[in-house]
Amino acid sequence: MSKHRVAITVDNYRCHRYGLCEVEAPEVFRLTADGRLAYRAQPSLWSREDVLMAARNCPMQAIHVETP
Repeated sequence: MSKHRVAITVDNYRCHRYGLCEVEAPEVFRLTADGRLAYRAQPSLWSREDVLMAARNCPMQAIHVETP
């Protein structure tokens, strides 16, 4: 596991709220009751691999992950 944190941004125009990110990284991504996507822009380093998997599996490629 890498010891570096990541920074996340989500393109809300591309995001169709399928929720796959929430399945991959539920501690970081969450669909709210009103259908919006809530997420931690700078999750803990323990979530790094889950966040990277969520970004890879996003069908709309709406998740951008910056790694140091």
